[in-house]
Amino acid sequence: MKRVKSKIFIGQYDWHKVYEALEDETIKTTIYDDLILSQMDIVKDKRILDYGCGPGIISHALEEKEADIDIFDINKRILKIARKRVLEKHIIYEADNISENTYDLVLCNLVLCIVEDEEVPKILKNIYNALKYKGIAYIGFCNPKIFKVRETKLDIRHFTGEKYKDNHTYLKEKKEGGYLIPEKHRPTEWYIGMFIKAGFKVEKKFYTSPHFFKGKKIKDFVIFKLIK
Repeated sequence: MKRVKSKIFIGQYDWHKVYEALEDETIKTTIYDDLILSQMDIVKDKRILDYGCGPGIISHALEEKEADIDIFDINKRILKIARKRVLEKHIIYEADNISENTYDLVLCNLVLCIVEDEEVPKILKNIYNALKYKGIAYIGFCNPKIFKVRETKLDIRHFTGEKYKDNHTYLKEKKEGGYLIPEKHRPTEWYIGMFIKAGFKVEKKFYTSPHFFKGKKIKDFVIFKLIK
């Protein structure tokens, strides 16, 4: 994987370094956040876990809708930033401390596409265990089907020459913030297999609304609705 010079390089534990850029995102918020929030209908008094919450932007929106929201992230420093939006008592600092059979809903937004292959089943197991029987998980990530699209309104991809069917890592430049992240491409079918293996029923797959960029119709993200 070629590293591009003169850009901030953000690894899995570095998101606190660009939290201001995350908070200032407008295009991504309109494309992704608004859609995931619209899928959950009435959330008042529902127990919800935001798994991989980042600075807590979506969590705060759910809290304003009177959801009973807990948050977790592996990055302890970004959890400290999230404290300005979510009360301390709702912050979970270790995955082992997530209560089992507790949540009506679990969100996992743009997490699976930045972790190693071996981490995916561990995360899915944690989410499955956290849910009540017939609880719902919404898991979203960058649309694997557009892996050959070099540029969108949001991103610039640095190609590796790998094929769609091959799991691989490539560099993505985030236009909102101007930093680089190593992202994982995996075929959609691979993810579905992981969901089923974890015990989930795949209820629904939907894409974010398309936008047009340089004559191409692009759907940036895919979101799965899974049932325990």
